[in-house]
Amino acid sequence: MTAHVIEEKHHARLSPSASKRWLTCPGSVRLIESLDITETPNKYAAEGTTAHEIHELALTAKGVAADHIGKKMTVDGFKFTVNEEMSDAVQVSLDYVQERIDEHEGWGYRVEIKVEVRASLKPLNIPGLDGGTSDVVLLVWDGDALVEIEVIDYKHGQGVAVEPEHNSQALCYALGVALEESTHITDQTNVRVTITQPRAIHTHGPIRTWEITAVDLNNWQVNELVPKANRTRDPDAELVPSDDGCRFCKAAGQCPALYNKTQEIAIADFAEDTFPDPKVMSAEQKRTILDHADMLRSFVVAVNNQVKLEMDHGSKDYDAGYKLVYKTVHRKFTEEGLDEDFSPLYDYLEPEELYEQKLRPLGDIEKALKNHMKPKEAKEVMNEVTEKPTPGIVAAPIEDKRKAVEPTMISDFTNLPD
Repeated sequence: MTAHVIEEKHHARLSPSASKRWLTCPGSVRLIESLDITETPNKYAAEGTTAHEIHELALTAKGVAADHIGKKMTVDGFKFTVNEEMSDAVQVSLDYVQERIDEHEGWGYRVEIKVEVRASLKPLNIPGLDGGTSDVVLLVWDGDALVEIEVIDYKHGQGVAVEPEHNSQALCYALGVALEESTHITDQTNVRVTITQPRAIHTHGPIRTWEITAVDLNNWQVNELVPKANRTRDPDAELVPSDDGCRFCKAAGQCPALYNKTQEIAIADFAEDTFPDPKVMSAEQKRTILDHADMLRSFVVAVNNQVKLEMDHGSKDYDAGYKLVYKTVHRKFTEEGLDEDFSPLYDYLEPEELYEQKLRPLGDIEKALKNHMKPKEAKEVMNEVTEKPTPGIVAAPIEDKRKAVEPTMISDFTNLPD
């Protein structure tokens, strides 16, 4: 059985997906080019590409994600079979798209849906700033006037929750669409950025939205995008380390500015050769570490990857303390091993001996209940049979959207009798 091979997509020099980095750190573009870094295929990124393909296929065919369960795909050399988990995640985004269309049409507007939209920024005449491809764009029309542009960006990752607020990638897409539809945009045109990310834990749930006006979008173009994109072309463009910018930077392991920043944090702030015990550190020192925790982690990972690359190419510089070893892997079935047409397993085993039932997501179960009773009654049933465990507490930045909780040692003694 042949697998569907997804074509590789090439990214522009100033791609929207990397805009958070180059808008913050203009010197990173020239540094990456000078190092001539070859990007190594990543299984998680390839899985995300597979999920995006299912997202696109379902929208184009006006079907559901489950239509593609069992489909075999190959991305960057990695083979995937679309399963129920991937289907369920993609369907969350598909349902949102349909809900938005139904909502606008209910108000009497005409909705135009565009899938895998090429949002060109070439009219800005900045070399390398070509634009990119948006997953979904909804254009809401009132006659010839654009009421709203909504950019819907599907994220399959579960490690880092993506925020819609000031999301430069989505704003680039929205701007590309706005430039193409400029004759239909008014000062009242709304611009809506939506992130659908079903697998990441977020206090606001799997779908997050942020809105600005078309005027705000134009101001962002003039005051932020254009000058900072132009700055990346300057020979002396500065390198500016940051948690978000360095996280996925290909040059992080060889960046002098990031090295200096980590040295500043790790040594200069403590005036010691090693980190002190956290119990004796000052509050300011501990805040410094937490403020830059993501950047420090990114730097360590990047250096590890760089050392591995050098050793794999024959470097002996690290032989005194390091060696290359194979990662621990576990046995898994081949594609043919679970294919009913080819596998000998089915000659000896019944399906129930190979597979086990999986409980569907709570949201799907509640939705199914609503087919048998009123929504309010379904909610009452779900409340009766579910519980929400008390979570542990963590220290989070003040900008975090979750509500602050009272310290445990204080709350445990609140309201005690005198």
